[in-house]
Amino acid sequence: MTDIFDIQQTAENRWQAKYHGNYGAYTIKMTLNENLKPTNFSCTCPSDRYPCKHIGYVQEAIKEYIKRTEKLPKTNSQIPTAEDVLKNVSLDELRTFVLQKAKYSEDLTNAIMLAFAGKLSKSNENVYIPILRKALSNISFDMEDYYEYEESFDLEILEEWHKKAQNFVKQENYTEAVLICKACIGEYATWLQQQDSEIFDYISPDCESDFFDLLQNLADAGKMDAKALYDYCKTEMTDKKYHNGDFLDEFNNLLAHLAPQVNPDEFINSQKLLLKHETDKTSYEAERILRRMIDFYNNNKQPDKAIELIESNVLIESFCKQTVEKRIAEKKYSEAKKLITDYILKRNPNYLRDWNEYFLTIAQKEKDTPTIRKIAFGFINQRFDEKQYRIYKSTFTPEEWSVNLEKLLKLYEEPSNKWNSFKSNIADLLFAENATERLLNYIEKHPSPEIIEKYHKGFANEFPEKTLILFRQAVDKYAENNLGRDKYEYVNQLLRLMKKIPNGEKLVKEMVAQYKTIYKNRWAMIEILGNN
Repeated sequence: MTDIFDIQQTAENRWQAKYHGNYGAYTIKMTLNENLKPTNFSCTCPSDRYPCKHIGYVQEAIKEYIKRTEKLPKTNSQIPTAEDVLKNVSLDELRTFVLQKAKYSEDLTNAIMLAFAGKLSKSNENVYIPILRKALSNISFDMEDYYEYEESFDLEILEEWHKKAQNFVKQENYTEAVLICKACIGEYATWLQQQDSEIFDYISPDCESDFFDLLQNLADAGKMDAKALYDYCKTEMTDKKYHNGDFLDEFNNLLAHLAPQVNPDEFINSQKLLLKHETDKTSYEAERILRRMIDFYNNNKQPDKAIELIESNVLIESFCKQTVEKRIAEKKYSEAKKLITDYILKRNPNYLRDWNEYFLTIAQKEKDTPTIRKIAFGFINQRFDEKQYRIYKSTFTPEEWSVNLEKLLKLYEEPSNKWNSFKSNIADLLFAENATERLLNYIEKHPSPEIIEKYHKGFANEFPEKTLILFRQAVDKYAENNLGRDKYEYVNQLLRLMKKIPNGEKLVKEMVAQYKTIYKNRWAMIEILGNN
């Protein structure tokens, strides 16, 4: 694909490429397994899809690249290789050469440090701290580049050091693994303190959590002293550099995990002190502190204390919901309704749907049909919701429903306008009602490919011929007016749907032949349609 360029292998099984997109050049990185399937990947495009389409494109491009490389003629045996040259180079010459190259190559320097820093002579100081400090000092972040989707911001150096620490664990060299974790935590916090706060939302939380998780795993496995790790957390978290990011939360979570075997009372008292300093006891930070204490009690088989904390803080939304659910399970419906009402009055939430769903659940438990009908209708009077529609419908007899169905359809009919716009509420309701002919007649007035694609299953079996006609009209028009590989792929997707309809295979074959003639100069389209 001509949109892909600068394919290069950056390490064993790791690849990188660029892609010319609608918002600039995207950087795609991926790790491939032995079957050339991605096991890890990233793309700097703005797409909300995961994975985005570029991952598959680049994977195929890499496969083609490898095939082409394998087909190249073998190197003439008379031309010396790097291995041949190095056989004749002394250790001093090689060391001098590497040092000169590393002087001007940050990548080479980092590679050397990753491979051999563990061989440095040890002292009471962590030898990895100055190495990480220097490596991180060379990383810069340009927000303008990020906004243009030209480059992503990542901290690959931390990823590499995390892998190095994991390798030390595999080699049972736990001391080195711990030193790396502590160096990365401390130096990353220092680096982050010097950055613009705008970048915090764009850096993966793994940059922090990976190293805390590894330390916790080592402590759980008995490979490091839990008391020493507990004291490390207490000491480190007093440093102001940890006030950025989620470091304090990570330290507190690790303390909570270690406290049962070290000093449970001290941990709980420290959390109570933190909570005391929170002026707003319903804030997000207060909730995090309380949740740590609740998790601590639950993990230490003290569920009564956990429940007490939850029920004494019901002005925090998540705790109120937990308490309401508990009251419903206990069939204490009046108490549950009072909790909800009190919360709404005191907190005045902007979003009431969750609370109304609780009211609806209680009404169903109490078999309160008028309330069920009222609440369910409140959910569907503006926007169709199949679950709530079925609850609403269940409160009517079949005879009553036939009348109320028409009322609901009429409600969904907004004042007419000259554009005769499509109303998904009507289509969704007719689809749910299995009103095939009415649905087909409605869709015929709005024959866009997206609408036909979404609703055709509601009438295709009963009216296959009309459905195929609708599809053909929509696909023909779409193919005529849209260019680009992603558009051709959508055409191909629609054709595949058509093939599943009776007599669709024959029609699709005819359409593909026609497109290959009409659009013979659209090479990407011809290539994609070749799959049909």
